[in-house]
Amino acid sequence: MTTLELDGVTKTFGAPDAGGVVAVDDVSLTVDDGEFLVLLGPSGCGKTTTLRMIGGLETPTEGVISFDGTEVNEVKARNRDVAMVFQNFALYPHMNVSQNLGFGLRRENEDRSSEEIIDRIEAVAEMLEIEGLLDNTPAALSGGQKQRVALGRAIIREPRLFLFDEPLANLDASLRKTMRTEIDELQSEVGITSVYVTHNQEEAMSIGDKIAVMNDGRLQQLGTPSEVFNEPSNQFVAQFVGSPDMNLYEGTLTENGDVYRVNVGITEFDLPSGLVQAGDDVLDVVVGFRPQDLFQSRTRQTGGPKIEADLRVVEPLGTEAILYGETEGRAIRATDTQFHDLDEDQSVTLSIAPEHIYLFDANTEELLKGRLMTEREDTGVGEVEVRDGAGAEVRDG
Repeated sequence: MTTLELDGVTKTFGAPDAGGVVAVDDVSLTVDDGEFLVLLGPSGCGKTTTLRMIGGLETPTEGVISFDGTEVNEVKARNRDVAMVFQNFALYPHMNVSQNLGFGLRRENEDRSSEEIIDRIEAVAEMLEIEGLLDNTPAALSGGQKQRVALGRAIIREPRLFLFDEPLANLDASLRKTMRTEIDELQSEVGITSVYVTHNQEEAMSIGDKIAVMNDGRLQQLGTPSEVFNEPSNQFVAQFVGSPDMNLYEGTLTENGDVYRVNVGITEFDLPSGLVQAGDDVLDVVVGFRPQDLFQSRTRQTGGPKIEADLRVVEPLGTEAILYGETEGRAIRATDTQFHDLDEDQSVTLSIAPEHIYLFDANTEELLKGRLMTEREDTGVGEVEVRDGAGAEVRDG
C-alpha cells in the first residue's frame, strides 16, 4: 500500500505571468495507506486536474507529489504503478472480457506464465461476479458489466494507487447506487489507496473515508464525511454538501451574558455562548438551517426557535416529502415524513433544535457554529439540556 502526499501543488495552464489559468491552487493533503479519498466539487473546480497530476498525466507547475515520501513529479505515468478508471469504460472493442482483463498483465509482467495470468483473470472475474462473461466482447455487455470489467482491469494489476475519474457518471441512477457500493466494498477488500473524483455529494458521503471539497482550484476542507456535513469549514462547503440545500438567512449576533441573541428577521433565539466560536467584533452572521433538521412543531418539540411558514409546494418522495414554503417573504425548505395531511397554501409552524443550527461569519463566510451530533435531551417540562459533541453539558435551561 502507498501513502500519497500533495504539498503546495499548483497547476497553471498557459504562462503564469501572461494571464494563465490557475486550475489547481496550492493544494496540500495526505492520503494514508489504504484510505479512500474523494475529491468533491463542482465542474471546473480542479478535482480532475488534481487526479491527472497524481496519475502523471499532467505535471504540476509548483509543489510536490510524493508516494511513500518519494517525489514523483518527474516520473512518467507508466512508471508510477497507478491504475485509472475513467468515466468512459475504455475497453478494447475487439477483445473479449478475458483478454481485456489480462491485457495489462501480459504487457507488463513477462515473468508470469499463461496459467498464472488465467488464474488471476478468473479470480478477479469471480470477485466482480462477471465470470460468466469472460468470452463476451464489450458490445455484448450492459453499462454496469462494462464498468465491472474496467474495474477488474484496474484491480488485476494490484497497483500502488487506484484513481477513479467519475467512473459512474454514465450509468443510470439505480445502477450508480449499486456500483458505488461495490466499489466501496472492493476497495476495502483489496486495501489499495484510492482517490475518487465526483461532483455528486451523495456518492462522496457514502463511499469516502475522507472528502476533500474543492472550489475554484482551492481546497476548501479535508475531513471525514461526518466532519464535512456537521462542521463545514465555510458557507460553500455547507451549501455544496447536503441535499436539499441548506436554508441560509442574514442575521445579527448580540452577546448577552452567557448567551448570544440571534436575530434573523424570521425569528429570534438565544444560543449558549459555549456553542459559538465568535470574536467580539462579529456582529453580522449568516444563519443556516438544514431542511432535515426542521420539524413541524405539532409532531416534534425541539426546544428551539419556531418559524411560521406558508406552504407553496409539497413534493412527495415516498416516505418523506420536501416542503417548500415562504416565511416573511423568504423561501424555506424542510423535509418531513408527516406530510400526508398537508396541503399547499396551508400554514405550518417549523422548529429546529439549537444544537442543529449553523452560524457563519457574514464577512469571511467561515464557520462559527456547526451542527452538534449529540441529540438534545428533554430533562423535564420546559427544561432543555444541550450537550456538546463530547457529551459535556453546555446549558441547563
